[in-house]
Amino acid sequence: MSINYSQSINTMKSNKPLFLVFSFYLLVSFALHAQLYVGVHGGATLPQGLYAESRMSDNEWMFAEGHQLKAGAGRGWDAGLDISFAMPFHTNLEVTLTVDYMQSTPNRDIREYYELSYTRRYSQCSHYEMRLPRYRNIPILLGVRYSYPVTVGIDLYGEALAGINCRSFSDWLLAFTKEPWTPQEELDYPEYNNIDIRTYTPATTFAFRLGAGFILKKKFTIGASFQMLGKAPLVWDRTVTTRYDVYGNISEYTNTAHTDYANLNPTLVLVQLGYRLNPFASARHVQDW
Repeated sequence: MSINYSQSINTMKSNKPLFLVFSFYLLVSFALHAQLYVGVHGGATLPQGLYAESRMSDNEWMFAEGHQLKAGAGRGWDAGLDISFAMPFHTNLEVTLTVDYMQSTPNRDIREYYELSYTRRYSQCSHYEMRLPRYRNIPILLGVRYSYPVTVGIDLYGEALAGINCRSFSDWLLAFTKEPWTPQEELDYPEYNNIDIRTYTPATTFAFRLGAGFILKKKFTIGASFQMLGKAPLVWDRTVTTRYDVYGNISEYTNTAHTDYANLNPTLVLVQLGYRLNPFASARHVQDW
């Protein structure tokens, strides 16, 4: 018995539109009968532990001297989307997928350090700019959420999720233009420009989340969660470019360096408010009727 492979492939190709229509029909039918919830949420991020600490010792700071482990992350904000499906055998148990975007800036200690130290140091420059990195995390998590009715219209829930976190920090920048301060400097070079940029390498890590809160009238959520977004080395490339203007002739020098320190582990508490709805509730009611 011989098999005509080309004929089989052609048959599959010809039936592909029918297969897609049938798959779409099954998906819509499933959604109409499912307890499917789609929600949006937002809130505040509160860094914890080493992720929030900045001072290693006197005059040693994360992102200033390149020390490991401590990031000096300050409070930030969060926005996200979640999709939950209530299990057919127990509607209080949901499978939940969440996607969040979290961003924060360095804490007050680091900001004050630069304001008091660097700004004073370069106060006599004709141009001075300091841009500190922003901390960004995008966790994509899948897990379960269980709710228990406390009273009419109020449910208490607990959740456990795990997945991946995409971590990225924006660039650290120091730029200034220095005028000659002494007669000798004026003879050597009238002025020079300096640009110091540190570019941080993104990282993808394993992450998990434990949370609890309340669901009001099946629509509004208020809760808090503890999140460990995963360990990964803090890696960056530093480029320092100095441009001299010597009697109208431009001379430029560039130095580069690569730094790879020990693991940085973003850990934080997330406080959220959210709103969710069942987009197919009305359609299912009409169909059941």
